[in-house]
Amino acid sequence: MELPHLPKLKGIFITGTDTDVGKTWVAAGLTAVLRRWGLKAVYFKPVQSGCPEEGGRLIPTDARLAREVAGLDEPLQTLTPITLKLPLAPAVAACQEGRTVDLAQVAGALEDLSRRYDIFVVEGAGGLCVPVVDLRFWVLHLAAWLRLPLLVVARPGLGSINHTVLTVSAAHQAGVPVAGIVLNRYPARPSLAESTNPEVIAALTELPILGRVPEVGDLRHPGEREIFLAAMDEVARNLADACAARAFLECALLQ
Repeated sequence: MELPHLPKLKGIFITGTDTDVGKTWVAAGLTAVLRRWGLKAVYFKPVQSGCPEEGGRLIPTDARLAREVAGLDEPLQTLTPITLKLPLAPAVAACQEGRTVDLAQVAGALEDLSRRYDIFVVEGAGGLCVPVVDLRFWVLHLAAWLRLPLLVVARPGLGSINHTVLTVSAAHQAGVPVAGIVLNRYPARPSLAESTNPEVIAALTELPILGRVPEVGDLRHPGEREIFLAAMDEVARNLADACAARAFLECALLQ
């Protein structure tokens, strides 16, 4: 497949070990924190399926949440250029709807945003092996095309070790770097599995746990939003340290 030309991007690609692990919250929170730091950061999700229809248009609800949390004023169709109705993998939803996922449309939106923003927080759809364009082009290939390192969002409980290690392994095999892992919806009173998983996951993947983001009920509630954003601020600082360390190591190895 011949891929459209892209502007050179700086940022991070948010993926998950599964669907509904909270990628949108993490992506929105990270964007919000970076903007609080005074950086020109923007949220971007190339394609969302399962979009509800409002006023005759499909609404990318993930981008709408991120736009609100991060204080963005971009049109939703710029933040998510491709919207699909059916709650299926994007490639499957597009096929069922008689449409195609056009990467040129994605590249055009990124080109437009790159004129106004320096840092991109890109959210994928589901996990790395979810088909995006067809059965041969997955979320993993999307991240490789964008040339962005991954931040993996995982659950804290049972099953997370296997799912996280497999996700990291798939990325490494494809040559896509992984900056670190975030355990989302971490409970105030963790179970034995939840309390031991972080150390095991870090050991098996040889990657840092960038944060344990607490479970909050409603991001629209000011108090809960601030608790969440405080946790995401720590994630952002740990992410910056991890990327700086990686850059230093790569520089040293090239000497």
